[in-house]
Order: sequence, then structure tokens, then C-alpha cells
Amino acid sequence: MRQFLMFIFTVVVSMCAGVSYSYAQFKENVTYPNAVIPGLGAAVTVYAGIYKPRGNGPFPAVIVLHGCGGTDYNHKAWAERLVSWGYVALVPDSFMSRGHKSICTQTTVVTPEMRVSDIMGSVEYLANLPYVAKDKIGLVGFSHGGWTVMKAVQEKYQLKSFGIRGAVAYYPYCNPKQDTKISIPLLILIGEDDSWTPAPLCRELQANDNLKSAAPTEMVFYPNTYHSFDRPERIIEVDGWSVGGGVKKHKIGGNPIAAEDSFKRSKAFFERVFSAANN
Repeated sequence: MRQFLMFIFTVVVSMCAGVSYSYAQFKENVTYPNAVIPGLGAAVTVYAGIYKPRGNGPFPAVIVLHGCGGTDYNHKAWAERLVSWGYVALVPDSFMSRGHKSICTQTTVVTPEMRVSDIMGSVEYLANLPYVAKDKIGLVGFSHGGWTVMKAVQEKYQLKSFGIRGAVAYYPYCNPKQDTKISIPLLILIGEDDSWTPAPLCRELQANDNLKSAAPTEMVFYPNTYHSFDRPERIIEVDGWSVGGGVKKHKIGGNPIAAEDSFKRSKAFFERVFSAANN
């Protein structure tokens, strides 16, 4: 049954990827500078892809933050999914912009804090586009990108003042002691059986008393689900840098039921935070 569901999931994702361009007016490769933040690395030229819905807008925009393997077809599929929801999607490549392809066995070569500077540069780039609603910007990040989200949403970066209204973190690394000062609405989606970015750390963060004074934070834990559950691949083992140090084997792969639920929750989340920006 699981193999059958995975087959159906793969077919559906492939079909959606094939037709979703009907929502898009164009996809364009662009470059722009990151925002140099003291202590967060050097200035770089950010390479990105931008996807726009049909029409003049202005549209809300969502910045898509890739995982440790860099940008691939799944981030393109996410961009097209966001376009189908009526949003501009911007997909910056934080690794190629710094001369790296994949950092899965060395995840601090490009740190999440360094990628915060890419988020800020992306916001500045979007602010100059006439078809983007400057006060309605969101983030969605995956794995290393989710980890980046966890750092970016902390109050010291004041994301709301830049028009960022909410963020979704797919299977992020949660730090229960450092990630408690969340300044904008946050949705975390993670598998219970994720060993790469362990779900118990997010549960520990959820139980932290300091989180009660933070911006609204929702966490969803999917049972019998591994890392990268939103992707259509079968379950495999890969090498990856691990919490506590060292490279270990981790199971990753799609869970069609969890994936579909996460898409619905993400869509509802962005609708909610962008609607709130009108008030």
C-alpha cells in the first residue's frame, strides 16, 4: 500500500509540475546583492529564480529557502505551487552564490545566519518590483532553509519591519535554548521519525516557557514520517552532518499523506498572515 501511495504521489506531483506554469506569467533568472549584516559574512551576489502569477498585482511574495543540497526540482515545484496560490515566488541559491553546490556533510560552510543576509537582500530586491506587495512577504524553508528560518524569525532581525509577515519551516533544526524569541507568526512542520533534524528538539522548544511571550508559533508533528517528507522520492538513507557532530546515515523521503496535509496548512497559513496585514 505504501509503495502504491508513493507511486500515486509521484504521478500527481509530476502532473502538477507540468500544468502549474499555466498560472505563471514568467520565470526569470535574476541576480542582486545580499544585505551585508555585520558579523554575518561578506557581500555576495545572490543568484535566484523568480516566478510571477499572471496579472499586474501587486501580489504577496514568498521567499523559498532551499535545503543543504541546494536548489532543485522540488523548489521549482514549490515556486509553481506558490504561484498557483497567487503569490510571487523568489528562490535564492545561497550556495552557488558562494561557490558551493551541496553542504549536507558540512552544514556550517554556509551558516543559517549568513543566509539571513540573503533574505534581507531578497526583500530589498522584491521591494523594487512594481508587481510585489512590499508589506506582504513570507518565508518558507526546508531543512537547512528551515534552520535559516528559525534564526531569521528571532526578534533581533525585526523581520516585520521589512514587510515579512510569517514563515513556514519544514523539518528545521530547532534550538530549544536559542530560538525562543520569535517575532513573527511561525509554522513548523516536521516528521516524528526525523533523525537529521530531530523532532524532540522542536517539542522541547514548544514546551519552553519563553515561547509563550513570542509571536504565534504552531508546530505539526507527523507520525511515521522522515526528513524531506514533502518530496516524492522513496525512502532512502543519506549521509549528513548530525546534531552533536559527525556525519551519520539518515532516512529521508516522501510521505504523501503528510505532504498533502502540509501543503494545505502552508496555504492556509500564508492566507491568514497576509490577510492580517490588511488590518
